[in-house]
Amino acid sequence: MNKKGEIFTYTIINVASEEFQDKVPYMVAVVKQGENKIFTRIDNYEEGKEVKIGMEVEFSRIDENGSKLYKFI
Repeated sequence: MNKKGEIFTYTIINVASEEFQDKVPYMVAVVKQGENKIFTRIDNYEEGKEVKIGMEVEFSRIDENGSKLYKFI
Protein backbone atom coordinates (compact mmCIF):
# COMPACT_ATOMS: atom_id res chain seq x y z
CA MET A 1 0.00 0.00 0.00
CA ASN A 2 1.30 3.45 -0.92
CA LYS A 3 1.30 5.56 2.25
CA LYS A 4 1.96 8.91 0.56
CA GLY A 5 -0.56 11.39 -0.76
CA GLU A 6 -0.89 15.09 -1.42
CA ILE A 7 -3.11 17.81 -0.06
CA PHE A 8 -5.98 18.42 -2.48
CA THR A 9 -7.70 21.07 -0.32
CA TYR A 10 -7.64 21.98 3.37
CA THR A 11 -8.84 24.28 6.13
CA ILE A 12 -7.52 25.27 9.55
CA ILE A 13 -10.02 24.99 12.42
CA ASN A 14 -9.52 27.72 15.04
CA VAL A 15 -12.91 27.60 16.77
CA ALA A 16 -14.35 24.21 17.63
CA SER A 17 -17.12 22.60 19.61
CA GLU A 18 -16.49 21.88 23.28
CA GLU A 19 -15.49 18.31 22.42
CA PHE A 20 -12.54 19.52 20.29
CA GLN A 21 -11.46 22.66 22.21
CA ASP A 22 -8.22 21.01 23.36
CA LYS A 23 -7.22 20.36 19.72
CA VAL A 24 -7.51 23.88 18.20
CA PRO A 25 -5.99 24.96 15.98
CA TYR A 26 -6.07 21.83 13.87
CA MET A 27 -6.08 21.09 10.17
CA VAL A 28 -8.48 18.96 8.17
CA ALA A 29 -7.82 18.15 4.54
CA VAL A 30 -8.84 16.16 1.55
CA VAL A 31 -5.81 14.05 0.70
CA LYS A 32 -5.47 12.69 -2.82
CA GLN A 33 -3.92 9.25 -2.87
CA GLY A 34 -3.85 7.90 -6.42
CA GLU A 35 -7.43 7.94 -7.68
CA ASN A 36 -8.84 8.18 -4.13
CA LYS A 37 -9.61 11.28 -2.09
CA ILE A 38 -9.75 10.92 1.69
CA PHE A 39 -11.14 13.47 4.18
CA THR A 40 -8.80 13.45 7.17
CA ARG A 41 -7.14 15.39 9.97
CA ILE A 42 -3.46 16.19 9.59
CA ASP A 43 -1.85 14.79 12.73
CA ASN A 44 1.22 17.02 13.13
CA TYR A 45 -0.10 20.43 12.07
CA GLU A 46 1.37 23.29 14.10
CA GLU A 47 0.00 26.83 14.21
CA GLY A 48 1.79 29.07 11.75
CA LYS A 49 3.04 26.23 9.54
CA GLU A 50 3.01 27.20 5.88
CA VAL A 51 0.68 24.82 4.07
CA LYS A 52 0.10 24.61 0.32
CA ILE A 53 -2.13 22.56 -1.92
CA GLY A 54 -0.03 19.77 -3.40
CA MET A 55 2.15 19.33 -0.29
CA GLU A 56 3.09 15.73 0.36
CA VAL A 57 1.70 13.92 3.40
CA GLU A 58 1.98 10.36 4.62
CA PHE A 59 -0.41 7.97 6.36
CA SER A 60 0.25 8.22 10.11
CA ARG A 61 -2.22 6.06 12.02
CA ILE A 62 -5.84 5.10 12.63
CA ASP A 63 -7.45 7.17 15.39
CA GLU A 64 -9.77 5.98 18.16
CA ASN A 65 -12.79 6.43 15.85
CA GLY A 66 -11.29 4.31 13.07
CA SER A 67 -10.40 7.31 10.87
CA LYS A 68 -7.16 7.49 8.90
CA LEU A 69 -4.82 10.30 9.95
CA TYR A 70 -1.99 11.74 7.88
CA LYS A 71 1.08 13.79 8.78
CA PHE A 72 3.46 16.13 7.00
CA ILE A 73 6.64 14.46 5.79
